[in-house]
Amino acid sequence: MSEIPWQQSINIWLRFSQLYHTFDQVIVEDKPVCFGCFYDAVKGLVAKNVSKIQNVGFPISSSDPMINHEFKWKHFAPEIILWCLRWYGSTPMSYANISDMLAERGISVNRSTIYRWFIEYSLVLRKKLRRYQFIRVDSSWQLDETYVKVKGKWFYLYRAINKQGETLDFYFSKKRNKYSAYQFLKRCLKHYPLDKQPKTLNTDKHSSYANAIARLKKEGYLRKDVKQRQVKYLNNGIESDHSPIKKLIMATSGFKVQKRAWATIQGFESVRMLNGYVMMNLKQKYGMRSAFMNSLFNVDAIYA
Repeated sequence: MSEIPWQQSINIWLRFSQLYHTFDQVIVEDKPVCFGCFYDAVKGLVAKNVSKIQNVGFPISSSDPMINHEFKWKHFAPEIILWCLRWYGSTPMSYANISDMLAERGISVNRSTIYRWFIEYSLVLRKKLRRYQFIRVDSSWQLDETYVKVKGKWFYLYRAINKQGETLDFYFSKKRNKYSAYQFLKRCLKHYPLDKQPKTLNTDKHSSYANAIARLKKEGYLRKDVKQRQVKYLNNGIESDHSPIKKLIMATSGFKVQKRAWATIQGFESVRMLNGYVMMNLKQKYGMRSAFMNSLFNVDAIYA
């Protein structure tokens, strides 16, 4: 049974949005066609037959990369970009592995393209998740830093979690000193008024934390009655929490540039926060992680 014309146009549309396009032309039935002309023509056919498409059961994306400014000039559907962001940010694997996974789904993407997507959209995801960061009153926070090597030199990733093990914030620094500890703590306290700040800060015995806490108290960013505890076993929670992030970093085979390392780590931490307390609090509303991330980027997939 042959397809009716509007079904043929939809099949071409789906292939067009994922596979057969280049920078200036699209290949349809082995013939080069102007990219802009083809896009406008097929978009009109899709718009006229939306009700028929939904009744048949075609998966149609309501997000238009030409309208959504965050995906403008990207030559792949926004859903594919967000797939890569979720996969690479939550599972220890290389960009080549992601490229192979997409190839099994009929989508040819070079690993360097996936790398550029992750660097770009990690920063966007971090900013968007800020609005969903829940401000709750905790009796104590755990603060610690771990080592990350960038081009043969050690850098320091400062991290903070609450009593429930939820990531509060993180900070990447070239040095481990009182200024870095001060900037990190100030960053953590930015969204917390004095009455919602913890009463206890669990840290290691490095002197930089004591100096940072004293300075923040003096400047009025930190409540006066907060206590610093330097008991080793009380920081076991955050020491073990470093492990998932370290596994993701090891899978990258090392960083060469500090700026790219910081962007990649922000992606890892953001997806981890998304998988954790954000989805725990928003699961009833959005259900799946993918649905929530699509809503963050204004990408809605409709399945009839």
